[in-house]
Amino acid sequence: MAASIIRWERRDGADREQLGVAAFNYCRAVRAQGATSCRFFWTGPDSVVVFAEADSPHFFDDQPKPEGAQALFALADVARTDGPERWMDPRDGQAAYRSAGR
Repeated sequence: MAASIIRWERRDGADREQLGVAAFNYCRAVRAQGATSCRFFWTGPDSVVVFAEADSPHFFDDQPKPEGAQALFALADVARTDGPERWMDPRDGQAAYRSAGR
């Protein structure tokens, strides 16, 4: 199991409702692309965190399909991010370590 966390902060001119709708639509698009789950959480009045899970960390390497890209850009229109955090479970982390010849 792999996970991705992306923190989004509302842009000054954006409405909070727009941020919530955009985050919801982005999560729906990520699930439609094959993620195991994708949810967003408010972390304050001006910020959300999107938490997505997938069976493989490689899911997060693929280019988004058109619907996913459209949802991503709609979210970026109302919020900014400094990039995702990618998490992998211990088994996948150990496999990556071994594949590096360690």
